[in-house]
Amino acid sequence: MKICKVRSDRSTCSACIATQEMFNVVDDCSKCKLNTDIYELLQIGTGFWSGNYAMVQKDGKITKVSLSRVYDVKEI
Repeated sequence: MKICKVRSDRSTCSACIATQEMFNVVDDCSKCKLNTDIYELLQIGTGFWSGNYAMVQKDGKITKVSLSRVYDVKEI
């Protein structure tokens, strides 16, 4: 079984950065819960319209994400 981590999408990061600017704080993105959750990597593929993607699963929920957001892939 392969596991991986998935980076947040741009809209989530943009909202977080805007909130940080509003409250004049700087958070460490490497400690963000959304960036540190561990997923099971089910499949990697290429779609004509969507480009490279990965199918990942967490808590029984399967999600299709851009392959560029997947990192820290490990075999367990």
